[in-house]
Amino acid sequence: MARTLSRISICLRSHVFISAVILAGHTSSSVFGNEGRANFTALTGVLRCQLSSGEWCGLYRDQVEVATKPAPRGDVDCPKDCSGVGVCDYDTGTCYCPAGYGGEDCSAPRTRPCWRMGPDHRDLGWLEHKDWSHSRCAGYCDTDIAMCYCPPETKYGHVPAPEGSPLGTPPVKQGRPLYMCHPKTDQYNQTTGWGQVPYEDMFGKHGWCNAEASAFTCPCRLDGIVGQYCNIKVEMNCANQCTGHGECKLGFCKCHPGWYGIDCSRKRKGLPLEPGDGELKSPWLKTVIKQVLAAADPPVHLTRKRPFIYVYDTWPEFNTDVQQYKIERDHCSYRNWVHGNRSEWIGYNAYAVESVLIDLFSTSEHRTFDPEEADYFFVPTMAGCLYDVYGWNKIPMWPPQYHGTRPFGSANLLLETQKWLSQKYPWFNRSKGQDHIWVMPHDEGACGAPKQIWLGIILSHWGRLDFPHSSNTQYGADNYSLDFHHPTFPGGWLAHSVKTHPCFDPNKDLVIPCFKDPRHFQQSGYMGMKSTSTRDIFLFFRGDVGRTRDDPKCMYSRCIRQTIDRLVKKEGWKEKYNVWYGDRQDTPGEYGELLSRSKFCLALPGDGWSARFEDGILHGCIPVIIMDNVQVPFESILNVEAFTVRILQKDIPHMMEILGGIPEERVEEMQRNVHKVWHRFRYMGLKMIETEVDTILKRNAINAGGTLPKNEGVEKADSAVDDAFSTIIQWLYWRIPFTRGKHRPNETLFLPAT
Repeated sequence: MARTLSRISICLRSHVFISAVILAGHTSSSVFGNEGRANFTALTGVLRCQLSSGEWCGLYRDQVEVATKPAPRGDVDCPKDCSGVGVCDYDTGTCYCPAGYGGEDCSAPRTRPCWRMGPDHRDLGWLEHKDWSHSRCAGYCDTDIAMCYCPPETKYGHVPAPEGSPLGTPPVKQGRPLYMCHPKTDQYNQTTGWGQVPYEDMFGKHGWCNAEASAFTCPCRLDGIVGQYCNIKVEMNCANQCTGHGECKLGFCKCHPGWYGIDCSRKRKGLPLEPGDGELKSPWLKTVIKQVLAAADPPVHLTRKRPFIYVYDTWPEFNTDVQQYKIERDHCSYRNWVHGNRSEWIGYNAYAVESVLIDLFSTSEHRTFDPEEADYFFVPTMAGCLYDVYGWNKIPMWPPQYHGTRPFGSANLLLETQKWLSQKYPWFNRSKGQDHIWVMPHDEGACGAPKQIWLGIILSHWGRLDFPHSSNTQYGADNYSLDFHHPTFPGGWLAHSVKTHPCFDPNKDLVIPCFKDPRHFQQSGYMGMKSTSTRDIFLFFRGDVGRTRDDPKCMYSRCIRQTIDRLVKKEGWKEKYNVWYGDRQDTPGEYGELLSRSKFCLALPGDGWSARFEDGILHGCIPVIIMDNVQVPFESILNVEAFTVRILQKDIPHMMEILGGIPEERVEEMQRNVHKVWHRFRYMGLKMIETEVDTILKRNAINAGGTLPKNEGVEKADSAVDDAFSTIIQWLYWRIPFTRGKHRPNETLFLPAT
């Protein structure tokens, strides 16, 4: 206790108390009680920087704020007002066009044909071509996005707009979708070779395309339609839902007159701004939209903190096109719209952080619309989303029509983005990209990043340090070590990417937590569930342990999961030590509850990164890290050794001896340290998260008798102070000198090979 008081007094002497930081916290005294509010205030004011390595946390907290100024607004006309279908960037006079449209005024067709499609939007021949593809269409193809519908001659067929209609005219009839619904035979019962559904079920009198209540139904996976018969229209999903100033079209924001930007958050110079967000046309949008503070005029706050971050409106090919092409509404996002225009969590989406960060950077108080004052430039791309689109169609591919692995295609999307930035704006070339922020959420992170972006800041989930390196995946489509030869890459693609840099450089990059929606950790003591200070499960892991994989070389998880699986069975670890390890059958019960009952939780790789580290932290379980030369989230900026155990891969057979030999007082200390930092590994700041957290906390408080239990760490449950995104921002502030060409003492950067 005396040591704790001494540390607090030191913090009081060395740090300035900033009341604005406390106000940024959002804690309900009705749920936590007055004592909880007091404890939270003390934490945010004095103990915020616990377990941080270096100065980044204190420097951000103690900075002197600067005056806020109105956001600049553009006033440059676009050709033909983008033909009524695109959005004008009034800063540059450039038209941003949705899928299907192109050219400088969006009047030129830009098609994405379905697989094996003829000029009549129909398949070239069911029997002539036997190859299968996601986008092969047995009906009528909408060549804007390669979406397949029932043919026009059927009762529920797609009827396009009449020939010569104005651009953007919707179809006469949308029709029922045939996406991923392929016929097994033709009308004469001849086998197609690429389908699974009987012809009559699709096109017969009582089939999907003709019967009002058909017995057989094709899936409704396209964003914007739900219901058994795909007949109920709902809102589509866009970044910050176009801020309420545009209509969402499958990820593309068609901004209302005068508004512009990838999220429609800006308004043309000379046009009046509504106070705040103005009246939303659709009231349900209030559940997801956050005000873009950078666009407010007059400003919401008189002063603001650095860093200032400029968010590019990236070219549609690198962002919104991919979203429009994804077809599957559950891909590439963290939420979607369901019956009654309710926005719901998608569930676990491995690459969801990509869309989460686009929304967070866009609505952050650190966003600026003045690039000349920016400390950083955030580049919003869908390089992760491309993994869910790549190979389903010949478009999009980079280079065009050249099909490589998913890391190859994604890296070349980033390369083309970099070229576009260099040609269109001066800021990338000015700093050689050192102040540009890229997100690479893929399984093996930035291992295959093009060398042209390597000097920038890369946010990923994979902190692999060794160099040279090769892919550890057992999934061929994700093997970044496969070389490709194209005129764009003299000497092969690897010579321009993989062989020029490591996967991660802790001096300039950051390993960030993956995104988990609050339901994932609602069973945690940090969310007000009954405290599990006595944890009866010694060691826990649930997940794929490689038993059913076609993996003869044991590549998956570096063979770590498989090795432990054999040891658990052979040595009887469940019976001897109460080790819960394996799939759902091996570890029955609710996942969050089991994590909350566990003393140690294994953090093991999968095909690359795995979410098990975050799973443990968010439930108060001490992570046991087994993956050599790989940093876990925030390991370069937090004292991770204080709340984790790291075991070398060669020592896996001795794992139980190592864990069993840790003194109980050390285990208790690590547990207390997890309590101090858990909140840095979950994201707040989005409307849906705040609402969900509030709902969970109120429910748990009611179940506990009206006030949440006094668990350690629970007072931080609903605050965005020092959450994952705030931690990223704080670290970025500390790194500002580097973006201006100044290196810190003893800093060694890995420069890409030429």
